[in-house]
Amino acid sequence: MSASVPAPSGRNLIVLEWLQFGLGRLVEAAGREGLIVHLLTGDRQEYTHELSRIDSPLLVVHDVDTHDVGEVVAAARRIGDLAGLLSTTDTWSLVSLAAREELGLPGQPAEAVRLVRDKARLRRHLHEHGLSRSAGSTVTDTDDASALASRVGLPLIVKDSSGTSSEHVWLARTHDELTRVLAEMRSCTLRGAPTAEPYFLGPLYSVETLTWKGQTRVIGLNSRIMSAPPAFREEALGFPVRLPDGAAEELTRWIENVLKSVEYEEGFAHTEFIMQEDGFEVVEINPRLAGALVGEAISQSLDINLYAAFVDLALRRRPALLDAPLTPRRGVAQVLLYPERPGVHLGYEGIESLAAHPGGPALYTSLPPGTRVRTVTNQDGCVGVLLATGATSETALQNALSAAGEVRILTGDDDA
Repeated sequence: MSASVPAPSGRNLIVLEWLQFGLGRLVEAAGREGLIVHLLTGDRQEYTHELSRIDSPLLVVHDVDTHDVGEVVAAARRIGDLAGLLSTTDTWSLVSLAAREELGLPGQPAEAVRLVRDKARLRRHLHEHGLSRSAGSTVTDTDDASALASRVGLPLIVKDSSGTSSEHVWLARTHDELTRVLAEMRSCTLRGAPTAEPYFLGPLYSVETLTWKGQTRVIGLNSRIMSAPPAFREEALGFPVRLPDGAAEELTRWIENVLKSVEYEEGFAHTEFIMQEDGFEVVEINPRLAGALVGEAISQSLDINLYAAFVDLALRRRPALLDAPLTPRRGVAQVLLYPERPGVHLGYEGIESLAAHPGGPALYTSLPPGTRVRTVTNQDGCVGVLLATGATSETALQNALSAAGEVRILTGDDDA
C-alpha cells in the first residue's frame, strides 16, 4: 500500500493465521493499546498450546477458510472497526496482501513480499545485484540430470520455489543422485515451481531484523542445528549468537544491503544464510518473524515483549523496538521434538524430570496427542518444542539438548 494511506483508527486487530506460538504475547501487547485481537484460522488445533493458556476477552477466534481471500475479506468486514490486519506465515503472506488491498489497509510493500516468496526469482535478483554467486535455474519438464548439472553444477539443491518448513528440498551430489531427485520431485505436488541452486557449504544461521520506512535494525542472530544431509530438518536453535565486532558489523551492512535490494521497507524479516569463508550467502528471506519459539526466545533473552512491534506496525507508527536497548540478559535455546517414525502422536514420557533440570526447560506443544504425524523428515513432523535458558546461548543450548534427551515421544500405529 502507498505510504499516503491514513492510519486506521479501529479497535479490532485481525491476525490471519499466526505462528504456532506468541499469540498470548500479541494479545497482551494489543490490550495495552485497547485493541481486541481477532484470529482468523482454518485449524484451531494449530494453536493448542496458546489457546489453552489465553483466557481473555481480548482474543476472539473465528473459523474461516483462510486460503480464500473472499472469505477472509468478508470475515474482516463483519468484524469491522479495523485497526489493521497482520500475518506471520509464509503460507498466508500473499493471501494477507490481497486481503489488505481489498480492505484498503496498509502494510508491507506487496512487490517486495512477492519477490522474496518466490525463491527462484529471489536467487536471480540477488545474483543480478552482486549478492549471490549464482542465479540458480528453473527446472524444466524436459531437464535430465546432465542438462541441469551443466547449468548449475554439482552438488546442487532442488527445491520448491514457494516451499516452507524444509519440505520438498533435495540434495544431489552426483548425476545418479540427481536423476533420483528429479524423479521424486516430479512425483510430488509443489506449491510453486521446481528450482535449482548450488549447495552452499557452511553452517546455517538466521538473522532477525525489523524494518520501518526502509530503516533496518538487526535484532539478533540465531544458530541453527540441522539434521545431516540429505534431509534439512531443523533440530535446534540458540539465541543470541555473538560474533566478533568486525564480523558483526559486516553482517549488519550485508543484511541491510540485501533487504534494500529487494525494497523491503517494512516489517520483520527472517533471513537464513550460510556463513562461508569469504562472506555470506542467502538461503531464503522470509517476510515475517521467525517460526518455532524464536519470538519467545528473543523476548526472554532481551526481557522485552517482541510482539509489541506488531502492534506498532498495525497502528502505523515507528516501532519502539527500533530505538530500544537490545541487551541480552540470558541465552535461550530450543530443541524441536520429533517422533522416531510416522504414526499417531500419543504424548510424552519423562516430562516430570524437567522440573529438576538446569535452565528451567519448558515444553511447548505443537501437536496435541491423537494427531496423526505423516512425516518426520521436515518440520511438519515436529510435535513439540523444548525451550531452556542459560548464561549464554551455548549453555542454554546444552541445557535444552540435555533436557530434550530426558523426554520420550510416544507414537502409536496408524491404522488409517
